[in-house]
Order: sequence, then C-alpha cells, then structure tokens
Amino acid sequence: MSSEARAPALPESWRVDLPVFQGPLDLLLHLVKINQVDIGDIPVALICDQFHEYLGLMEELNLDIAGEYVYEAALLIHLKSRLLLPQSDDDDEPAEDPRQELVERLLEYRRIKEAAQSLAETHELRRGMWTRTVDRRDLGVDEEAAVDLGEVSLHSLLGALKQVLTRYDHEHPDPLLLEREVFSVRDQFDRLLNELGAGRPFDLLADLHRRRTRGEVVAAFLAVLELARLHLVRLHQTDAGEILLHRTTRMPTDIELEAISR
Repeated sequence: MSSEARAPALPESWRVDLPVFQGPLDLLLHLVKINQVDIGDIPVALICDQFHEYLGLMEELNLDIAGEYVYEAALLIHLKSRLLLPQSDDDDEPAEDPRQELVERLLEYRRIKEAAQSLAETHELRRGMWTRTVDRRDLGVDEEAAVDLGEVSLHSLLGALKQVLTRYDHEHPDPLLLEREVFSVRDQFDRLLNELGAGRPFDLLADLHRRRTRGEVVAAFLAVLELARLHLVRLHQTDAGEILLHRTTRMPTDIELEAISR
C-alpha cells in the first residue's frame, strides 16, 4: 500500500533532519543483508522495489532525502529495465552482466565502510587511554546536529517501523469515521521517558506493537529519535533482531523539553 493511500502528509512540526544517513549505498547494503542474498547475484527487481518502499516511508515521515537517493533510485529502475529486455543470441561471447557495475560499487563501499569502522574502534580505544577531554565545540562539531543511535542503523529502525505499519494494515479493518485523534511527539517523549527505567532494557518493537493507531506509532517512533538525539537513551540490536532502549544517566534541560514539538 502506497504512503499516499495510507495517510495524508504528516504535520510540518514532525519534520526530522537526520545526518546519520550514510547514503543510498548504505541502504542497498542493508537490503542485501536483510534479504540474505549474495552481493554478487543481486535480485535487482526485488531490491529496486524495496528501495522505493523505503523512500516512500522516508517521505511519509518527512525525513530529508538527499538527491543521491533519488539518483540511485533512477539507476535501479534503469538497471531493472535492462534486465527485463530479451538478450541477443547473435554474439558467441556471453553478454556482460548489467549488474556488475552496481556489484563493484557495493563491494568497494563495503570495504570502505569496514575500514572506517575499524578506525572508529581504534579511536574509541585511544580515547580510553587519555584523561584529558576535548570540548567538541572547540573542534567545530555541532552537538545538536548529531544523532547517536549506537549500534543500530537508522535503516534498521526504519525497517522495524515498516514492519509494524505493514502488520497494522494487515491486522486491522478499515477504521470507522470518528473524530481524529492527535498524538504529539512530546506526549510520546514524556511517556517513554517515564517508562524507561535505569539499567532495564526496553523493547522498542513490543512498545510500538502496543500503540493503538498509525499516528501513535509514528509519534512514538519520532519520540525515540528525539531521545537518541538528546543522548537520553542508547539503542542496541540483539542477534534475534530485537531493538532495545537503555536509559542513560543524562537528564533533559528545560530548554530541550520546550524545543520538542507538542
């Protein structure tokens, strides 16, 4: 079901600007991983359709989508159309696989990503060897712009939200025409902050499944992103696919609370 058929556009106050996105190749690697396919034998039609589903979900959440996502989506459509064309039998030599360029780009990106992760781990190790701390503002780092999701990628979070919304569509009949309920991000933020206990893991997927409507699910999801942005929670994904929230010791300031949309 398309996002246009599901619900009208979300309020402008729910707009989220997240620099944590690492680009369309990161999303493609995520799709290859969750579909458990060989990166050298990518099912382009399936990956292309799922890539567009993620773009639709990002648009529904009012997430800023970089132009490179749209460009990559166009390349996938072009590649999908080339694979649908009949192959000529005139040449004795085997035709070049149209997917080869995409495979090489993904392999190169994965190598760079793994190298970057190794350097990041080395950096974290070195940080533990020094007692002097550096004010990140002196380095020109905007703390407010950074969203630390810990070990969980935003693509995994979006996938979890997509799973909940799809299940909701399948398990619920068409709603009755009643007065519209409004769920604010601030209300969900306060609810989660009260329910999160120090040292006790909180199952995000289970909590989203307990929400009554699509609007409440989306508001709760955006509230989790706000909690992560303010470093009030850490996120951890288990081997079984569960996404757990852990409350940090930090307390929100009055200014931060006032800045959250109601």
